[in-house]
Amino acid sequence: MAIKILITGTSGLVGFRILVSALVDGHSVVATVRSREKEGLIRNNPAIQKLSVGARLIIAVIPDMTIDGAFDSALEGVSHIIHTGSPVPVPTFEPRSQVYEPTIRISSSLLTSALKTPTVRRVVITSSIVTNLGLNPSPTVAVSSSTRIPPLDPVPASFANPMEAYILAKIAEIHNTERFIKTQKPHFSLSYIMPGHVFGRNELITKADMMFGQNSSNNFLMPGMIGGELPFPIHGAFVHVDDLADIHLGVAMMDSSSPRDFGIACTVDYSTIFDHVEKAFPEAVSAGVFKRGTVPVLPVNYSSTEMGELLGRELKSFEEAVVDVAGQYLENLGWNSA
Repeated sequence: MAIKILITGTSGLVGFRILVSALVDGHSVVATVRSREKEGLIRNNPAIQKLSVGARLIIAVIPDMTIDGAFDSALEGVSHIIHTGSPVPVPTFEPRSQVYEPTIRISSSLLTSALKTPTVRRVVITSSIVTNLGLNPSPTVAVSSSTRIPPLDPVPASFANPMEAYILAKIAEIHNTERFIKTQKPHFSLSYIMPGHVFGRNELITKADMMFGQNSSNNFLMPGMIGGELPFPIHGAFVHVDDLADIHLGVAMMDSSSPRDFGIACTVDYSTIFDHVEKAFPEAVSAGVFKRGTVPVLPVNYSSTEMGELLGRELKSFEEAVVDVAGQYLENLGWNSA
């Protein structure tokens, strides 16, 4: 059944991949972006152009998504919402004003607009496993999508860094949403999806130099395959972006009487990055295009065993994700073995 979906964050790795999948499945999509420039990047992207979607794709430019009523007009006739458009913890961001506050305000604005839109039946919000893990996760303590970390009260006046602000914002956001559901009793159902680090081909990347600074979570993989060293450890849990897109659409289409949250995070050993690259692209390794690097791991104990059942197939492996990223890098380099 074709539906009309509003998807936020479509100029990012996850949101764009969901957008493409939704259009391929025949749905109509309202894609939100913050600028005309990003509208052009999406509309002119080869992955969109080849679909010839016509009127099934509407791109709504909303410069400030934190204000009340920001999504009112974009939600006209929409039955499903997939919200991926939260700030990411870019090192140069000011933690409070560019990460913590907009994370909470955007979701609040979206839910308030949805409450005023009678056609909305289902809302899916992308969060992160850090919502359940908190600031200092213990690898000996098993957590899942149902685990709740108490929010800080009062909220600190400042944060140590953007990542701390990101984690605390995600924790506060889900508690605020649960309070919204309890007090407002909306006419729609809502589910959260908590992924680990998201890796895989990023169709928004069209040049080799973009692979390092504009490649979302894939930025963390690149040092491991080009001889670099990531200067900090990252959670040892991942999901392939293709699986994450399918899961978002699957959860969105679930019966509205079954609101629940879903974690999706497979245990990963980042020391295998170069091994996978060497196996798939031995000639590029011999030519020095790829070199063994280091990506430190922060061990976590996260349970998401229901994901294979939801998809109806096995999840894609870490090896597949690495090969997809490395292969795209070679394509953008214009490299070949001839």
